[in-house]
Amino acid sequence: MQHPLITGSRGLVALMLIIAIATVAIAEPPPPETGRSPLAPPPMGAMTWLPAPPVEAQSQMPNLLVNGNFDDPAYPFYWRYPNHFVAGGWIRWWIHLTVLPEYDDARSQRPYYDGGHAQVYFKWGHTYEAGIYQVVTGLTPCTPYRFTMWARNHSLDGVLPHARIGLDPEGTQLTPSDDDCAVKTGLPPKTVWSREQTALFTWEELSVEAEPLGTRLTAILYAHPEPPNDGRTYYFDTIWDAGRLITGTYPGGRMPEPLSWTPSGFITNVTTATVLNTLVIEWDTPAPASTQVWYNIVSPTTPISFTGAYTVYLPLVMKAPQYAYATALDVTPVTHHRAVIGGLQNGQIVRFVVLSRRASGGACVTEVSEPMEVVISGIPPLSHVYLPVVSREDSNP
Repeated sequence: MQHPLITGSRGLVALMLIIAIATVAIAEPPPPETGRSPLAPPPMGAMTWLPAPPVEAQSQMPNLLVNGNFDDPAYPFYWRYPNHFVAGGWIRWWIHLTVLPEYDDARSQRPYYDGGHAQVYFKWGHTYEAGIYQVVTGLTPCTPYRFTMWARNHSLDGVLPHARIGLDPEGTQLTPSDDDCAVKTGLPPKTVWSREQTALFTWEELSVEAEPLGTRLTAILYAHPEPPNDGRTYYFDTIWDAGRLITGTYPGGRMPEPLSWTPSGFITNVTTATVLNTLVIEWDTPAPASTQVWYNIVSPTTPISFTGAYTVYLPLVMKAPQYAYATALDVTPVTHHRAVIGGLQNGQIVRFVVLSRRASGGACVTEVSEPMEVVISGIPPLSHVYLPVVSREDSNP
């Protein structure tokens, strides 16, 4: 007797569905073997690791890292004693007098997030506090930069990977060279760290933002696996891939708010001028800094009569003022600054402060001027020219 599921056309469809499901199940990567590192070469006949899905669409901004995805053929993996392989453009590091993990390329039989390579380091039986780093140069001081990297960690259940990424705003060279790679004085204290990866056997994108105090940032990859104290022998694997460093933005396109609204004297020579329906604001700083104006526009409740074109410039006394608008942020470090507010009308009052952000005292700070007020006047009225309409009659009937 035939099985009812495989009789007739419906039975054929059901049979094909069963075969398809079985095929998909066979294609799934095998689960990790307990007590054996997935980074080890697979045994004879076993399937190799499959890469994660492709990286999603990234920002069109240029990647400021050298070989951030570990796939650049111009920066191949290079050999280091005793038999390690480190991605070109990067330097390995580990804490002095601690265990040195083994560094290697992901190669074809090991997991990678995109491309065909990833930086991995691993150890059997001993935990480590180690990673790789890169000093990025040619940056703009006190401008936000965003660093992202995909992380993956393998071990037995119960292990916390403690994997994270960081940006050191001082651009510190962590090690004397790429031969002497032990960190002897600790990691830079001003490093800004991402959250930690705490899950095993999964890709997670970590992210952190920081502002360089000069023209350098140090991008740091860090892992310090923590096993439970249960007497088992553990292995530890850390994998990194698809890193990016891009120029970031401040929330809402505004500089961070000043820590104090009392001017320090850094901003001087504030001047204003009206040109048609725009207000041009200029000022000086003794050192290069960025440029922005925060402002409000107030329309008078009663008409104001003007006898001529003039601008009134009044200092105000305010505490923690709130400004609804901001000019476009210009992060180019200059000493003479200029910002423009457009679309104004006669009689409107523009209340504003000018701001410049710079490095001071080992941090990036936003400097502010005294609050100012300008009454807009002298904008010429629009001229309307009416042209007669000329109708041309067709001479042909």
